[in-house]
Amino acid sequence: MRREHALVVAGCLAACAALAPPARPQDGDLQPYFWPHRTVGIPVDADRIAKLPNKPSSLQLYYSVNRSAFQKGPKLPPDGMQQLDGGKKGFLFAAERDGDYEFTVQFVYPDGSTSPRSDELTPQQRIVIDATPPAVRLQPSNNGVEWRTTDDNLDPAGVTLQCKWPTSQEWTTVTERAFRASDTYAWKLPPGKVLEVRVQARDRAGNEGVSPVVKIPPDAATGVGFPKGPVADWPQGNPNLPAPRIDYVNTLKFDVDYAIQRMGRSGVQAAHLFVLKSQGNWELVKRFPVRLMPGDKDPQAQSLSLPYEAKEEGTYGFYVLPESGAGKKGDDPRREDPPMLYVVVDTTMPYVQITGVQAKKGGARGPIVEITWKAADPNLMPQPISLEWSLDAKAAKWNEIKYRLDNNLTRDTGRYAWEVPDENLWKFYVRIRAVDKASNTGEHVWGLRDPDGKNAPAEVIVDLDTPSGTINKARGGNTPSPPGGGSPKPPTGSDSAPRAAPTDLPKPPTGSPALPALP
Repeated sequence: MRREHALVVAGCLAACAALAPPARPQDGDLQPYFWPHRTVGIPVDADRIAKLPNKPSSLQLYYSVNRSAFQKGPKLPPDGMQQLDGGKKGFLFAAERDGDYEFTVQFVYPDGSTSPRSDELTPQQRIVIDATPPAVRLQPSNNGVEWRTTDDNLDPAGVTLQCKWPTSQEWTTVTERAFRASDTYAWKLPPGKVLEVRVQARDRAGNEGVSPVVKIPPDAATGVGFPKGPVADWPQGNPNLPAPRIDYVNTLKFDVDYAIQRMGRSGVQAAHLFVLKSQGNWELVKRFPVRLMPGDKDPQAQSLSLPYEAKEEGTYGFYVLPESGAGKKGDDPRREDPPMLYVVVDTTMPYVQITGVQAKKGGARGPIVEITWKAADPNLMPQPISLEWSLDAKAAKWNEIKYRLDNNLTRDTGRYAWEVPDENLWKFYVRIRAVDKASNTGEHVWGLRDPDGKNAPAEVIVDLDTPSGTINKARGGNTPSPPGGGSPKPPTGSDSAPRAAPTDLPKPPTGSPALPALP
């Protein structure tokens, strides 16, 4: 029982949907994967489980946060797994906060026994959930800038310095050297010239943070340089607030969830929701009447879902103040107070298009199909590209060529070479899908423009061989019988009358061209 569980679980937790590249293993620990959302998919090979001689009646997911004791997660029957990205099935796990999570699956059998027992659980998968973008502080310093970046999982190669002239729309990336999380850089500017500068930072989960834009040289009213001292001495806003995180939604109407962490004996009678829009100040959205009391046992009773409707796409900051039954609440947020939560409202599908498909010979197992594409969106997921094939351009379900690909040529373009292993597959359609962080999905089927300017799906042909053959001989009525005796059967519908001798055959009409001589 233990052995079959170990084998199947090793396959179940071998990967997570669209995971970012793994970090380096530490001291023999499980290799961690970094994931930028609070919801993560844990694939399960239900087909393989169904073939086990001793099949479990259900699967129990366990998780551990920051090396703490295992806790129970969702429990599902093998045939009731949830739908994940890429056509896979498994568990959808929703984390309450960022952290270092370890996962394992326990088999539960009809008689109540389990494998392994709860006191024998060991982690099979480690995922660092990080939904918080790096914080980047940037200050001008004469003809240069100084910056400091903070993030628990900062990508060492993820710091980018960019600049542009105020009259230009395009940012130029400084590629002279690699930049550190805390660093400086200076330019030699002509007299009277002003340069706009920003710094971008990316963490291992693919979250990106960007600094405010500063101008150099700074004007007289701008402070120059950071306060001296360690990072802990920097101004950090209100220390009693949680660090802001960022969520993505693909609808203008959504809920802001807020959890009550502490309340007095009078409970909570209202929640005040504030919003911070781009280049604005905090605004009160609404005072929501509620009724929460300290005696409520249900943890859900201590949580609030406050509705909000945005007028357009953009980034919104949110701040919630609970009001006690006695009418007490904290001070309204000030302009310098950071949001408790950022929400990026993104209702637009990513732009994605296959720009070329070329079939070539030369693969060890079959022909090579090289696919190039363009995909653009300000909020693309890490590894956002999926390539698929189908015999039907309108099929509901397509087959995987390769999932979880990056734009690997430029920021907006990529290429993948697929070796077609199925020797019976000689023509098919190719589709690309791109997904953003708000779960908007754009797709495109490879095709050619028709005269009306519309895109018509086009099949990809991978049979590149030209047939060839040779003539063995010609056979007529006087052809000798094949070895083994017997006469060849007459064609269907012929009678038993003997065939005419060659001399009895009719002559070609007069004037008929002579047959060419055989080589």
